[in-house]
This record gives sequence, C-alpha cells and structure tokens, in this order.
Amino acid sequence: MSPAVRTLVGRWALLVVAVVAAFWPTWSRVVEEARGGAVSGYLVVVPVLAVVAGQGIARRRSGELPIHDRQTDVIVGGLAVLAALAVQALWLPRYADQYALLHIDVAAAGIFAVGAAILLFGLRPVGRFWPLLVLVVALSPVLYRTIAVALGGSRFAYGLVLVLVAGSAGGIAVGRTTRRGLAGAVVTVSVGAAVLWVVLAVDPTIHIVWLQAIPTVGAAAVTGTVFYLRARRGRSKRVLSRPVQPPSAKSVRAAAALVVVAAGVLFALPLPAVVGPPTTPGPPGRTASLAVPVGWREIESRSYPWVRSFFGQGATLVRQEWQAAVVDPAWDDKGRPRTVVVDTLGTTNGASLGVYPERTLYRLSSTRTSPSLAVDLGRGVTGSLYTSVDDGLLLTWTKLVFDWVRDGIYQRVTVIAVDDHEPTARFPEPEPSMASNMSALVAVFLRGNTVVGDDRPDYDDRDLLESVGRSLVAAQWPPVVGDAS
Repeated sequence: MSPAVRTLVGRWALLVVAVVAAFWPTWSRVVEEARGGAVSGYLVVVPVLAVVAGQGIARRRSGELPIHDRQTDVIVGGLAVLAALAVQALWLPRYADQYALLHIDVAAAGIFAVGAAILLFGLRPVGRFWPLLVLVVALSPVLYRTIAVALGGSRFAYGLVLVLVAGSAGGIAVGRTTRRGLAGAVVTVSVGAAVLWVVLAVDPTIHIVWLQAIPTVGAAAVTGTVFYLRARRGRSKRVLSRPVQPPSAKSVRAAAALVVVAAGVLFALPLPAVVGPPTTPGPPGRTASLAVPVGWREIESRSYPWVRSFFGQGATLVRQEWQAAVVDPAWDDKGRPRTVVVDTLGTTNGASLGVYPERTLYRLSSTRTSPSLAVDLGRGVTGSLYTSVDDGLLLTWTKLVFDWVRDGIYQRVTVIAVDDHEPTARFPEPEPSMASNMSALVAVFLRGNTVVGDDRPDYDDRDLLESVGRSLVAAQWPPVVGDAS
C-alpha cells in the first residue's frame, strides 16, 4: 500500500468514525424508529446512494491544480463544525415536540461531516463533490415526507420519492457528459419504479425499510455497473486504473484534533425524549367515532380522507360536534348550551402519532400555546389539557388530548372548546398543514419558543373539558351488568 493510499484511508477512517461516534444517539434512534415502522428508516439508504454518486465523481477527478490554502480550509471547516454544534445544542431543543418529523440532528450530522471533510481533505477537493451535497440535502427528512405526502402518502409514494433520488445518484455517478448523466437518471428511475411495483405486488406488507432500500439501491447499483461496463468495452475493467494522488492538505494534525474534540462534544449533547406509540388500553371495538356520553347530543359528524396521506392508507379522522343537553351556569353565565368538537384520529401505525404531534393537524401560523396540565379521566386514561390562542381571530381554544389503543388501532382523541359561546363559534379545522407550519418553525428559529408560547394562560374551560373527558371515556365501555349507575 502506497503512502498516499495509507494517508487517504487513515483520514477517511477518522472521518467516518467521527461522524458515527458523534451522532451515535441519533443513529440508534433512527434504527429504533425503523424497527417500529417509521419511514425515517430510509436514512440507512442515504450512505449507499452517496457512495454510488461519490465514486462516479471521484473517478472523473483529474487535472486538479495544486492550489491550496490551508488557512481557508481551517476557517471554512471550523465554521461548519461550529454550525453543527449550534444546531445540535441550540436549535434542536426548540423543536423537541417535532423531533421525529424534522430530525434536525440529521442535518447537524451532515453539516459536521462536511466541515470535518474540509478540515481533513481541504476545501477544493470537497467542493468538487457539490452534486453529492445537493443530493444529501434533497434527502432531508422533512422534505422527503413533504414530497411523499404530496404524492398521496402511500407506501408506493414513499418508495417512489427515493427512486427519484436514486435516479439523481445514478445520473451523477455516470454523468461524464450531460447526455450520459440524463440517460443514467432515466434508466435508474425506470428500473427502480419497476422493481418497486414488483416488490409491492409480491408483498404489499413488506417492511418499509426493505421497500425503501431494494428498488433504490438495486436500481442505482445496476445502472452504474451497466454504464461502467459499456464504457469499458474492449478495455480493462479494473476500477482503480489510475494512480492514487496524495491529498492536497499535507498536515492535518491540528484539524484532526479539532474533529475529535467536536465529535466528543456532539456525542455528549442530549436528544429530545422518545415519543413512542400509545400504550394505554382503550375500550373494546375498532369504531372510528366515539359514543356520545350522557348529557350531550351530537349535532354533526364528518370525516377527513386526507389524513391517510399522513398516517397510512387505513387511517381515519372523524370530527363530532356535541352540544350540552342541559345548560350549566358554571359553563356559561348567559344560559347558552356549550358546544365542543371531538376529533378522533385512528391509525394502525402507532409510530406516526409520534412523528406528527396533535398540533400538526391544525394550522399554527398565528397561535400561541400554553403549558399542558395532566388530567385524570378514569379507566387508567390520562389526558393533557392546554390552551391555544389565535391572535389573528382573537379566540382561545382549550384542548384536551389523550391516546389509547383499541384492538390494534391507535387512537388520538382531541376535545376542543372555544371561548366564544355563540352557535357560530369557530373551531380549528383539521387540514393538511405541514407546509403552513413552516412559518411557525421559522418564527421559532428566529425568535425562540416565546413567539409560539403563552406564559399566562387562562384555563377557563378546564372544568367543562374535564367533565366532558371523564364522561366520554366512561361512555366508550359497555355498561356492567347489575351496575345501577
């Protein structure tokens, strides 16, 4: 092994070990999510596609001028490493409740990897791989979910998005010319889509990770191999036919020490708490709506088919509007019967409830949310009560949220009251809001959680919702024979 090869192998080993060790809690969390059926398991495919695209760029590397500025490498690489530390330490905690949806720690890992690579190899060599950086950004968790949801949110949609990205990787790998790159992308997408269709036809319930990996990795690898063999017809098929050039950055001891120290600091930074699927046993039956408790009557009921794009093709979301049968002066001093709405979300994919918190079902662009209060609803069910203030409509909604499992169906129930007691009172409407929530995310990034928080809430409808919640929970179980109550 030549000195140049030993140097490259050593630096690559340090880079890989640093990225893996620094974000070991993140990779462990991704594996756990993948085992639970979350689509974030696609992240295991990213390194493979990166290798497919990167080796094509590396093989085309030739004629690079020996221009080198180590000071620039240290400045740019050091800033990238500091940015990764800032994202992990400052930005990630602000989005703790949407951790599984955004996976900001994955973005921090990408930034750290780029910064460490610049420190170890130099800015110019790393800059040659800019198409690979664009590819990795396109595979960000939130962008991946957004595109898949826009395509319908089916298993085929989640697989197809990765097939399209694999097409980009294949095009980059074989793109010695623009025409060849486009041909490689088209072939990769065609093969990947065909394999995806066959896989779903053979096993519609295949684990999501295999569904994501087989068409993408298979198509990219096959396309790259075919194009490589076709270009080498009548010539040597040896992969490393050219001598390996030594890296332009000669001495990296100080940079390597910086990478190791930063990796240790990143490893020590904690991740948000895990939000697993609900475990509270619910009532028997798999009904999509809830039984109306005594003292209330149902005014209206409607369903929202769009929920299947987010929570699976078998998911349901039903809104029931209930009105009190008897006026309670404690709930309204003008003798008006109170009205509440009950949104019941049901899905067989319990992991999706942790990915999409309850608040993501509604538009959040101009609302402020209070801290939550725990409420005992009986039957072992504990609810979370909080207020949401809409500064645009000048309304305050009080919400009571709880989860349970009913015969394999994970249900999230949200009971909502509004401080406007008129019959025309406006309740928050469930609607696809991933894109609209981006404005709230940006506001939190720029101004912190105070912009979306309500530090001085008025829980005026607490008694109302506690009463409704307890009677609602009790009404879902069949009456006990001989129970006089």
